[in-house]
Amino acid sequence: MRVKALLIVLFVYPIQHIVLAQQTIPTRFWVSPGLGKATYASGMLAVGFEPQNSQSALVGRYVVDAEFIPAVEPGIKTQELGLLYGRRVRKFLFAAGLSYIKGNFRGQYLYTDPDPLMGTGRVHEYVGYKTIGIPAEIRYMASLKQIGIGLTAFGNLNDKRSFGGLNLSLYFGKMK
Repeated sequence: MRVKALLIVLFVYPIQHIVLAQQTIPTRFWVSPGLGKATYASGMLAVGFEPQNSQSALVGRYVVDAEFIPAVEPGIKTQELGLLYGRRVRKFLFAAGLSYIKGNFRGQYLYTDPDPLMGTGRVHEYVGYKTIGIPAEIRYMASLKQIGIGLTAFGNLNDKRSFGGLNLSLYFGKMK
C-alpha cells in the first residue's frame, strides 16, 4: 500500500503540474493612433482584438490621407473606415478585409482668388466620391504589458483612389 502511494506521489502528482502549467495565450485588445506618410500626410486610428489561445485578430481602422496645407483648393483627401481580419506571427500582424472609402478630387479650374489667405488662390471644382475597397496591413508591434510602439505598412485597393503608406503607431491596452 505504501509503495502504491509512493508511486502515485512520484509519478502522477508531477504530471498533473506539467499539464496545468501549459502556457495560454491571453486575450489581447488595443487602441493604436498613428501618424505617417501615404500619398500625402496620413493619420490612423485602429482598434484590435485578439481572442484567447488564438493567433487570429480582428482590427477596425480609420485612415485619413490628405494634403495638410493645400496650395490649391479644394485639398485632396481620402478617408477609410475598414474592418480587417488577420493572423499574428510573433510580433507581426498580417490583416486584410473590407472598407468604405470617401474622399474628393479636384475637378476643373474655376477661378483664382485675388487675395488668398494661403497658397496660390487657385480654386477648382470639388469632385467627391464614395466606394468600397480592400484594405491590407502589416503591423510590427514591440510592446510591454500595456503599452507598445510599432510600424504599420498599410494600403487600400479600390476603383477610385488606391493608396499605400507607412505609419509610426503607438499601442495602448492589454498587449500581453
